[in-house]
Amino acid sequence: MVNLAWRPYSSSYSVFLQELAESSRKWMENELKGLDLPDYLMQYEELSGEWRVWEKRGIPVSVTFHVESAPSNQKPWLGTILVKADERRSGIASTILDELSAELKASGHKALFAAILIDEYEWSNFLTDCGFEQFKTEENEGETFLIMVRPLG
Repeated sequence: MVNLAWRPYSSSYSVFLQELAESSRKWMENELKGLDLPDYLMQYEELSGEWRVWEKRGIPVSVTFHVESAPSNQKPWLGTILVKADERRSGIASTILDELSAELKASGHKALFAAILIDEYEWSNFLTDCGFEQFKTEENEGETFLIMVRPLG
């Protein structure tokens, strides 16, 4: 397990978030959909979620967004997890998801959900590697999403 600490995201991390986005072409295409990052972040303000910057030895390595109670089902959802390109495949995402899962479990939750476009196999494989299971598919605005769940029990 990688030793990480987190801080709430603030605009002082916007350059770091821009670097993460630029190194994640598929994320930019599927998530930003032409928006700039400030406008994208503004979309999430009404969800009462939490953007976090994760650091390893004081150096930012990841940004995440999650909600503890999504409007759709009042359950916790992972919205975003971006890891610095040169830190990928080093256990950072697994550590983050383990920490988030422990927090959510301590709050009485039984599962963490995530949704990805049905044809994003890399993302599906990544989430499976991090303990998520395929749950169902859903249609939204003409796109098909794979809903995945990570049991917290």
